Amino acid sequence: MKIQKSIATMTAAAGLTLAGIGLAAAAESISPLQPGATTGIPNAALPPPGLYFSFDTDYAWGTMRNNSGDVSHIPGDNNPDVRASNFEAVGALMWVPGVKLLGANYAAVIAQPLKFAHTKITDPLAASEWSANGFVGTMVSPLNLSWNLGNGWFIGSGLAIVTPLGTKGTTWNAAQGKYVLSQSNIANNYWTFEPNFAVTWMKDGWMVSLNNVIDFNTKNNDTDYQTGPIYYLDATVAKRFDKWNLGVVGNFTQQLADDKQFGKTIANSSMQHIKFGPMVSYDFEKFTVTAKYLGAVYTRNDVGVSFLHLGFSMKLL
Repeated sequence: MKIQKSIATMTAAAGLTLAGIGLAAAAESISPLQPGATTGIPNAALPPPGLYFSFDTDYAWGTMRNNSGDVSHIPGDNNPDVRASNFEAVGALMWVPGVKLLGANYAAVIAQPLKFAHTKITDPLAASEWSANGFVGTMVSPLNLSWNLGNGWFIGSGLAIVTPLGTKGTTWNAAQGKYVLSQSNIANNYWTFEPNFAVTWMKDGWMVSLNNVIDFNTKNNDTDYQTGPIYYLDATVAKRFDKWNLGVVGNFTQQLADDKQFGKTIANSSMQHIKFGPMVSYDFEKFTVTAKYLGAVYTRNDVGVSFLHLGFSMKLL
């Protein structure tokens, strides 16, 4: 099967901002990696040497879920839902220089996400609604390795780094006696290191790919908040029909430890996601257009987000 021209924007950070409303949610602000962000591509296989550009847009929406997976309400109030929606765009460059490292093909990636967020609390006693926009932290992935094992099998590994460069904001909460993220906050004010291991099989028009990623996060010194490590599994099964590529994509996300603040564990802050949906792409020779939907099947301690993606990728040089 022809290797797709799609670029793995491996840390296209995307989530739903719920800062400052007093709800326990996994990760401070957004998860460093959008669940399902690396679906739809052969994660372990790199394209031929060259410089590639991709641009992905998505609309995301969902409702806050608690530790039981049910709709979460503001503490002490049985009525309101907390709902959020985002529009996001991510531009990425991938450089495949045509050199080998440890017997593997090598590539480097840089990506910059932009997010427009909207949050609404439907509380009859304290209704609230706000919007914010800005840059999510820049992602740099200096190491991406792909080994061709033959007979359609590939394995890949690498490291991505999500920087705290982006739109950030904090405010003093007198009631809680601490600094919290402001409603204008978009980016995470901490570093994230993301190693990954991927396996891809491509043969007779079929493509099956699994990508395993773990987030290791530093502490936000402004709020003394430590987001726990997070594991992601992105899966793709697709079949090529001439220039069309049809398939299904899925994601499983599990936070491996609760968050901490001021050295104390925050109860019920480990999130879990299960997402599933269809994908389709079309190869226009000069560029490839891809659409995919990831619907929220189950969510715990986070916003039950569904994503609708539309993007394109192309070879520049």
